[in-house]
Amino acid sequence: MPHPTESTLLDGQDGRLNAVTMVHHLSASLDELDADVIAIMFGYLAPEAIMPLRRVCTKWRDAAKKAIVPLTKFRVDDEKKFNVMISMTTVLPNMQQLSINYPHEHNYYPPAHLVKDHLFKFHLLQKLTITGYNHLGLDLETLVSGLRLLRELIILDNSSTKGNIASLRVLKDTLEVCSISFSPSPPQLRRLGDWGAYCLYKPFPINDVQGNFMDLADFPRLKSLNLIGTHVTGDIRDIGECDFLNLEALDLPSEVLGGRNHEFQRISDVPDAMRAIHRLQQRSNFRVYKPSGWYLSKLSPDSYDDGPFSIQFVKAGTRRGWRWITCEVNWLDPLPERSSSDYDDDAYVKKIQHIERSTIYKGFYQPPTAEQYRRLSEEGALRWWLN
Repeated sequence: MPHPTESTLLDGQDGRLNAVTMVHHLSASLDELDADVIAIMFGYLAPEAIMPLRRVCTKWRDAAKKAIVPLTKFRVDDEKKFNVMISMTTVLPNMQQLSINYPHEHNYYPPAHLVKDHLFKFHLLQKLTITGYNHLGLDLETLVSGLRLLRELIILDNSSTKGNIASLRVLKDTLEVCSISFSPSPPQLRRLGDWGAYCLYKPFPINDVQGNFMDLADFPRLKSLNLIGTHVTGDIRDIGECDFLNLEALDLPSEVLGGRNHEFQRISDVPDAMRAIHRLQQRSNFRVYKPSGWYLSKLSPDSYDDGPFSIQFVKAGTRRGWRWITCEVNWLDPLPERSSSDYDDDAYVKKIQHIERSTIYKGFYQPPTAEQYRRLSEEGALRWWLN
């Protein structure tokens, strides 16, 4: 079919295009294209746009089946969209991104076996997000065995997930984002009251995902790893120079030595853990680590009542360090050079002065022993009485 000339497409003296003529010629042009070419064109459209277009004719229906759907989130969060998802497994099977979102307060939950049966039919899936839906009963090994191209796997607030993160090794060459985590919503926290506030401060395992986070250390594309809400273990000190080379963000559970809210069993374990975290933070591509809530376990042989056993990171200017609360700072970065902007910076100086004012145990870079603590307490009480 010859291409229409400009004169046949112009309508009126103002040179506007005749919409009816345009549609006619466009339809005629598309009729000349085979299903493979139309499938490529469909690959620029969102799934919601492709679904009605496939009804135009048999060729377009076949093109939809061949189309590689772009990375556009399709969110399944009600019965209607769930039925659409089931339909997509046969009429639009090359989905690359899917979000299944059924929070805990949701009124409708599709049958778990139907969700899993149809989920695994999207063999080209690259990004999968599952939020809530505790009835689903996900097994990591089964999940990834049918979805070998996953780049992003996000499972949020799902207590029925189980398995070992070592099963994710089949995704070694593709996985970029892995998050199996717990993030309570404000309504959940309000219902839980004081316990909800505690859960926000100290996230606890809500599923049966186990293993060692170092099983993912050699994943060349992994950029973000969040395992809060799991029983995953490990030791932050095991991360070497060649591990997690492209990692930008890391959030580990309390059962990992150095993870969020970890209870250290020995005072002597802390310095190497702090240095390991600092080495991560010094990497040029690393952006986020969430150090918080560290303290010495009350079951530790080093522990005693009322000791300064909380651990905190401190920062003055660009200089980082850590300390046991009210003890001296163990600096991880050297003192700024006289020529540096930090040396005479007012904010830096004020921060150092603030740290010095809050230091009670002068000369102690780790908590005093129980005997030292008793003696210091007696001396402090005596000075108070004499004054």
